[in-house]
Amino acid sequence: MKISTLGFPAVEESKLGKILPLAKNLSYSLQPFDASIVPDVLLVFGDVGTYQGQLADLAELPVKIVVVAKQPPEQADYVHLPFPLVASRVLRVLDGLSTSGAMDTPIATPAEPVVADASLAVADTGGDEILTYRVLVVDDSLPMQKALALELEKLAATVHIDFAGSGEEALAMTEDQRYDFIFLDIMMPGIDGFEACSQMRKRPTMKKVPIIMLSAKTSPMDEVKGVISGCSTYLTKPIVHEEFQKVMQRITKWVDNFNAREQNTAS
Repeated sequence: MKISTLGFPAVEESKLGKILPLAKNLSYSLQPFDASIVPDVLLVFGDVGTYQGQLADLAELPVKIVVVAKQPPEQADYVHLPFPLVASRVLRVLDGLSTSGAMDTPIATPAEPVVADASLAVADTGGDEILTYRVLVVDDSLPMQKALALELEKLAATVHIDFAGSGEEALAMTEDQRYDFIFLDIMMPGIDGFEACSQMRKRPTMKKVPIIMLSAKTSPMDEVKGVISGCSTYLTKPIVHEEFQKVMQRITKWVDNFNAREQNTAS
């Protein structure tokens, strides 16, 4: 599927370029907007009124218009992709568009699956409980994001993964979404992982969330900084399967026990 953008800031265009290769079942290619080259999907950033001229030229063409903004567009025939961009949400919307019919049947943007207060979902599988975790991976490296995603898919649970490429983006995302645990790279553009972790811990809702620091190497000083900032444990990069799964066994066991206590208290 050919994707073009209109009005995207450079940083958001770059982020989109990192998200599209994460698609598992479909192939998406990002190309510059050109009225003479019709894309399958046009992502419009912000107020669509600014681009009425360009959009009018596409009115009779089979182009699906997606508006990237905090609020839904007034035009009922445009699809809304909420901002900020979240990898799982972007790919879910695009996957829906790839299998949809004509644009005269608007597609409703699916809501982000929000796990209940305990952040633990139980699927109806004939009595067998299927654990569900919401996870945030904060790392500006696409290969590292993919490596973590592959390891998380090996857990005996359903894992919904969101990605952030900076500490600032992670702080914005954790304002709107509760996560069961977070992977946080130390070295990133903007604020580093220590500062991002420290700011997260200042929020009452995030004082108990496990935060796993990611680092190519950890010195005693790094570990001290991590403890001060509030991280739960460390993982070294590149990811080692055995070490990762061992840490995940410990983290998910703690999360399960914590959620069970929360459920009992609530009831």
